[in-house]
Amino acid sequence: MSRLIRFRPQSILLSAVAAMLIAPALDAQVVLKPKFLPNTKRVTHVENSTKQILNLNGMDIETESTQFIIVHTSTGARADDGTLKTVEAIKKLQQEIKLPGYNLTFDSGDPDKQAPLPQLEPILDVLRVISKLKTTYTFNKSDKLLKVEGVEEALKDLDPAVRKTLDHISADSLKEKWQNAFDTIPAKPVQVGDNWEHTSVTKLEAGQVLTVKRKYTYTGTTEKEGATLHRVTSKSLEVSLTQDNPPEGSPAKLTEAKLKVAKGTGEFLIDVKRGLTVQATDSLQMTGPLKMEINGMSFDGQLDLTIVTKLTVQGD
Repeated sequence: MSRLIRFRPQSILLSAVAAMLIAPALDAQVVLKPKFLPNTKRVTHVENSTKQILNLNGMDIETESTQFIIVHTSTGARADDGTLKTVEAIKKLQQEIKLPGYNLTFDSGDPDKQAPLPQLEPILDVLRVISKLKTTYTFNKSDKLLKVEGVEEALKDLDPAVRKTLDHISADSLKEKWQNAFDTIPAKPVQVGDNWEHTSVTKLEAGQVLTVKRKYTYTGTTEKEGATLHRVTSKSLEVSLTQDNPPEGSPAKLTEAKLKVAKGTGEFLIDVKRGLTVQATDSLQMTGPLKMEINGMSFDGQLDLTIVTKLTVQGD
């Protein structure tokens, strides 16, 4: 006995309405995750600044630093085994450090300029090395970062005592830094209004570690210079600063810090077609009490630290 399929006009009407309602939501989904495009080049400008006010025993110790870097990035062809190499070379580095009573400046265009005090010369030695840094990142066929090369070769001529303070510039640290930045953006499709959280762990000088938990929101698209860019905003939620492994022989050590986020906002502008972030900004101010040990003596203090970063891709 055959079964007749009944024609129901109202079913087609409901299906059509449902399709119209669902289609825009599906169309609005987008994958923001960075891509690895072979045979590409780009020039990136990076600006970093920090301002710190450390109060110890009722005395304010203020320090500031501003840094400007131009980085050339070149990605070659994918090899027969599927690996892909990206080379990053610093082409320009300028930095000014304001210390109590002294200003220290460095310009890669005049790298041999001496420090105002011999005791500050090791800082310039490090900047001289960084200004020539050329690192190679190797990825497998699944675009997983395998290794970072070129760092150890660049640091080999530095004084061993100075090298011990530069764990944050080691190959392993740069690999961790790259992976952390890559993991900031989810691999799954997102749509306007979607939120996610990510905790970044950044190694600083002298064995210090800065940990920041942020909430990210995809807010949609914006037009800039004829390109459609996808905008992600961020809000800093929690922050911690530790120093588990201070350099051997260092007279000062951070033993405790109970910091909170005073202000913390940021923004990414992502070019999905090019598979990269073309602009990123982040401003974070953290404040709170801390304890330091200096020459075996314990001191209570207050820290007010602001870190601002801006990254802009200038072009190919």
